Amino acid sequence: ENYWSWLPLPVRKLLKQMTGLLPDSSNVTRRISKAFKYADLDGAERLLSYFFWLDPALARSLFRPEIKLSERPFDFMLEKIPADPAIPPVEKMLMLERRYFLVDHNFNYTDKMSMATGVEVRVPFLDHRVINTASRIPAELKQQGRTGKWILKKAAEQLLPNDVIYRPKSGFGAPLRQWLKTDLAPLVADVLSQESINKRGIFDAAAVNRLVAADLKGEDYSYPIFALVCFELWCRQFLDSNNE
Repeated sequence: ENYWSWLPLPVRKLLKQMTGLLPDSSNVTRRISKAFKYADLDGAERLLSYFFWLDPALARSLFRPEIKLSERPFDFMLEKIPADPAIPPVEKMLMLERRYFLVDHNFNYTDKMSMATGVEVRVPFLDHRVINTASRIPAELKQQGRTGKWILKKAAEQLLPNDVIYRPKSGFGAPLRQWLKTDLAPLVADVLSQESINKRGIFDAAAVNRLVAADLKGEDYSYPIFALVCFELWCRQFLDSNNE
């Protein structure tokens, strides 16, 4: 974000156009394309875009014409981002994380998955005293260059080896792309069939079919496909069963 702030808008638009031509067949090209996809947005919208896992335009295209979303569904979050230019971007992003991403995403599925397997999960960094102290730490001590949690890592240097503290982040993402093409392929075919989509009456069956076909040909639409599958299964479980 610090790099975007000094790049002129025409340059950012050009970078977006150039990286948008990259093939979507590898993790490297996907990451590069995503990094520049929203480079031409203004400051607040660009900050919010870092949390997107699905292009809003693609999401709208999946709805049936008669109920297609015409409003801007992210306005309620944009209104919460402080307009004061004196507030560092990292503080604005942390606000978004605390208010929306962590509560509705990370904490949500961590709690559900741990409880489903009878595991008690504790998150000590969520202690209110830690949160209050961290909120008062200057932004330049939270992030320096590409090193996040800078002050925490410096404090940990007294306790842990540097190769542990500064090793690359390792995520816990599920292998969705592989599952959707193998073990979950029959489920996708059933749940996202034209008959099923038309019966639900919310999404455009042709648009969903194009999405699935493009994913099978090598493009990566695993997240929206998985979201569509989960939504339909949720409807069957909690809506259809109550109407029977």
